[in-house]
Amino acid sequence: MVPYTKNEMTKETLCYTVSTFTHYYHYLREEMDIVGLRTAKFMLIPPLWLIGFFLRFAKVDKAFAINNFGLSTNLFPKSLNAAQWDEVVTKVQHSNPKHAILVRSVNRGLNSEDYDALIGCGFKPMFARNVLLFPFKPIEEYPRVKRRQILRDEGLGPKLGLRWLSDVKLDAVQAERVADLYDQLYLGKYSKNNPRFTSLFHFECSNRNILHYQLLLDGDRIVGALGMKVVDGVSTMPILGYDHHHPQARVLYRILTAQIARTCSENNFQRHASSGANKFKILRGGVTNEEFTMVKTSHLSLWRRLNWGFIRWMAQKIGRPLTHKFET
Repeated sequence: MVPYTKNEMTKETLCYTVSTFTHYYHYLREEMDIVGLRTAKFMLIPPLWLIGFFLRFAKVDKAFAINNFGLSTNLFPKSLNAAQWDEVVTKVQHSNPKHAILVRSVNRGLNSEDYDALIGCGFKPMFARNVLLFPFKPIEEYPRVKRRQILRDEGLGPKLGLRWLSDVKLDAVQAERVADLYDQLYLGKYSKNNPRFTSLFHFECSNRNILHYQLLLDGDRIVGALGMKVVDGVSTMPILGYDHHHPQARVLYRILTAQIARTCSENNFQRHASSGANKFKILRGGVTNEEFTMVKTSHLSLWRRLNWGFIRWMAQKIGRPLTHKFET
């Protein structure tokens, strides 16, 4: 059993985890400002406008996304095989003949078998982003320089008098605080195009064991929060937030990421660290991998197939090299 999202293009702007248009247009426009493009920005506006033009004509958001949790990163059950992928895709295509079929978050580092199976089902890869993967081994076995960085970050919490609560079943007040801390980081600092989660979402995910929460406390006040998703020994952290008004706000992110590393180390989890802060994560042991959205459009009209083909070409030939050049 895997989740899915089905988008009918009834809304103009949706978060990038359910909207290809937002991912490749609205998000890209924001990224140009975030990375500080100046002269180059004016050169990129015409091709960006062209991307938006073809995205609209391709009706890219009329799409059915398989195994889509709506989170920044989707993890895949290891039990999925080529025959099961073929069966699922055939059923989805038969019941949704006017929808493009997508599979997000596919990378060779974790999903090489899924990648090959989807190619066999008629999917084509479309570059989405660079992600960081961490090795499946304890912190003590990391190279010395990378291990030292993690241990240094980990030691900041006790020095500041902070403590962790792990495996928390959130109550309503805690869930409200987690929602606020996530919003401060992902919506306030990063992008309004990121997923938005309500306090009820956090409450239900915690108490249904869908996500596993840890809280960083300064006295009795929650100043940091983590929400981890684990599938077959692979983890990702779609929920992360900290108090930007705290006197030690500048080091809270380092404490949070060290706790992620420690949790994965103690539980033998391989870690998918998503994208963003790439240099910071590489310094602490992350390995860069290209991630793709797999796209199947062979059942659509010729006009939509042509537009999708151009979008894929733009993502591969323009988006891919720009991402490698400007990633931070």
